[in-house]
Amino acid sequence: MSRNLAPVVKVSSKNGFMANQRVVGQDVEASPPQLYTGRIHSVWSDGTAMVDWDYSLNPQAERHLVQSGRVRLHHLSRAAS
Repeated sequence: MSRNLAPVVKVSSKNGFMANQRVVGQDVEASPPQLYTGRIHSVWSDGTAMVDWDYSLNPQAERHLVQSGRVRLHHLSRAAS
């Protein structure tokens, strides 16, 4: 059975997230959970974002948070101003 999936495209916003917004990414698989700050570079229609992190992620966080260069929005929260 073939499924026609909509193409993944860059969007201006999704679920309240938009480009240039400061965010905190949470690696809940780490023990204890770790937080990483950054700025959204772009948001995508599949509920992911490309994030420019303030500091390089360690390899474990990279594996937990980043897939194909993007982070799922449910791992992000808006950073306090």
